Amino acid sequence: MTSDLSFKEHITGVCKQAFKTLGFVLRTVRGFKNITAIKALFNALVRSKLEFNAVVWAPSEVKYSSMIDKIQNKFIRFLYMKLYGVYPGYPLLYPTLFVLGMVGYNRLEVRRDLALTSYLFRIWRGKTGNPSILQQLRLTVPSNSLRSRKSRTFAAPCGRTALLRQAPVTRAIHLLNRIDDRTDIHHCPLSEFTKVALFVICYG
Repeated sequence: MTSDLSFKEHITGVCKQAFKTLGFVLRTVRGFKNITAIKALFNALVRSKLEFNAVVWAPSEVKYSSMIDKIQNKFIRFLYMKLYGVYPGYPLLYPTLFVLGMVGYNRLEVRRDLALTSYLFRIWRGKTGNPSILQQLRLTVPSNSLRSRKSRTFAAPCGRTALLRQAPVTRAIHLLNRIDDRTDIHHCPLSEFTKVALFVICYG
């Protein structure tokens, strides 16, 4: 990170490397017919660069989030053309979310949030050891009134600055509370948690 606690230089560097690798992949697979092989190459060589340790440096600014998404968006439009024989650009102008659904991908922001919440879920359930983060997962003390609304499971930090409000653990705690409204995160298996978390992240 930079002296102002920003990962913008890291994100820019990652995007440059990933974009160069994407160009290599697209040139290589131009004659491929096997869609599974094309996806495997992209996931292994390009998407892995965009997601490595992203739990730590995931951008909160729209500018940098869009910079990362543009790389995957270029690939999914190429993949759409391979699958359906039409490039989803001008004059069709298919929305990105539509193209993502048609080729079976999620937005990278969704994958980052899912990885983050799943990591905290495993820490909370004792599947992964991280005492410093476990210490920040503080249960909310319920109100004395039995008629009050259901309180949130975890107490989220009250950030006075945008840096603290957008911190990974703070974002994950808010997501965990929303997920816990739909399933019991204290007893559900990881597969069920992942399914519910994906729904909450995508549809709120």
